[in-house]
Amino acid sequence: MAQAHVVTLTEAPHKRSMCEKQMRYDVLLNGVFAQELYFNMKGYVGYLPLPNGQRLNIGERSISAYKTEIRKINKEARQ
Repeated sequence: MAQAHVVTLTEAPHKRSMCEKQMRYDVLLNGVFAQELYFNMKGYVGYLPLPNGQRLNIGERSISAYKTEIRKINKEARQ
């Protein structure tokens, strides 16, 4: 049986600097830290782990766009 591939997103308030207004997020793969999302000028930046081992960069987007991509990745991994 193949190993599970579950990507989750958790808030990481302890990683923000005191000048940052936007939340930082940890991207977890099977519960293990894989990447950090941080807010740039217009949106969040970072990578999402794919089931084939590569990383997906969707550009500077809203956190809801990242959550949508995570749902798609997890759905693809279940199939």
